[in-house]
Amino acid sequence: MKEPRDEQGKTLAEFLAEYDPGEYERPSVTVDIALFTLLEAGGFYNLGVLLVKRGRHPYIHEYALPGGFVELDEELEKAAARELYEETGAEGLLLRPFGVFGAVGRDPRTRVISVGHYAVAPMGSVIPKAGDDAAAASFFIVETQLEAKAASAETYRMTLFGSRILTARAKLRYDMLGSYPAAAAKGDLAADHAHVLFSALVALNALPRDRVARLLALGRQELEGEAVDALDRALSRIPKP
Repeated sequence: MKEPRDEQGKTLAEFLAEYDPGEYERPSVTVDIALFTLLEAGGFYNLGVLLVKRGRHPYIHEYALPGGFVELDEELEKAAARELYEETGAEGLLLRPFGVFGAVGRDPRTRVISVGHYAVAPMGSVIPKAGDDAAAASFFIVETQLEAKAASAETYRMTLFGSRILTARAKLRYDMLGSYPAAAAKGDLAADHAHVLFSALVALNALPRDRVARLLALGRQELEGEAVDALDRALSRIPKP
């Protein structure tokens, strides 16, 4: 069977030998990770998310989800696992992609497109330790509240309780196909990470509560009911997709 040739008569090998990948401008690719777990505070159990305090520009000293640039020969999931470990010390977790974020002005350095991943860690299994370009890494309790509702959109307020109290807003927009997360005001999180985090919460909300609760309380069956309650408090105001 003859090797296929293009309209210029070139085989794939000949085409690739002449191809110049620098001919077109290309965006950079990053990964952002929302790591959820169960936190106990004052006898109550709550859904928590891991945040880092950025130690370098851009967005220095602001709180963000862990993440960073994808290497050229690296699969996206491997990049997410590497960045999560380098910035927080967390490792060995199942990571799932949940969205792509590519607003033109989301990063002042260059055009950056990020692939969001989320993970669910059993309670007490992750002790954050800041590394790489993160100045600090710690868990924050997540609360969501519906602030405004219209036919085409809903605005949510997220409050994050940890080493300090952070607030941010996010939106759900509606069209003929249903609802989808949309960017809103930045708030206290760096870049568009309020939008990224809210999108991760929407993805988490789409999973069966009991399945997520079993993972959050892994090895402690008596906490599964507490985990379901924690998920309900954090997510029940967000409609299912």
